[in-house]
Amino acid sequence: MACRSTILIDNFLSPSDFNSITSQVVSSEQYNHEFHHDMRDELWTQTTNLVFNRLREIGLYQEHFQEATNIASFSYNQFRPPNYGHGNMYGPHQDNGSYVLYIHPDWDESWEGKLKITDAVEQQYRDGIFAKPNRFIWMNPTVKHDISTTSSNAGHARVTNLGFLGGELHNNPSGVEYINIFTE
Repeated sequence: MACRSTILIDNFLSPSDFNSITSQVVSSEQYNHEFHHDMRDELWTQTTNLVFNRLREIGLYQEHFQEATNIASFSYNQFRPPNYGHGNMYGPHQDNGSYVLYIHPDWDESWEGKLKITDAVEQQYRDGIFAKPNRFIWMNPTVKHDISTTSSNAGHARVTNLGFLGGELHNNPSGVEYINIFTE
């Protein structure tokens, strides 16, 4: 039996908030750097606060989210350079309820770095979700997923704001267009 396990929301942050974030991403040393970085700095604080505020606005925020961000390994901005192997070395994996927000300013589909929902009912989500700027994806704990390696032709790092916050989202967001992704 299929169940909703993932929520995808495009244009998650307002254009002005997103433009403010991406201008900081582009000016970061890590944006065109050849090494992988997980960052908890002012940009992370600002982005995470914007994410939590937006989740409150659309009815998806849970009180325990804030506690999870106090643990450094549970929330950070991630800069992954071109040709970086994203996947878990043991293959697809599950988190304990997590989100990703793509905060790079542009992304070309040929650059790969797609989020693959292994057990998705629809083939397009098993093949991978494009790392579109300002795209937010929530995955419940049962979601097996992996990330394809970013092409060496990528113009810059694949930059995300990640939160491994725990828990499940059962309700639908309000006031935004979204896609429910179902798994088997």
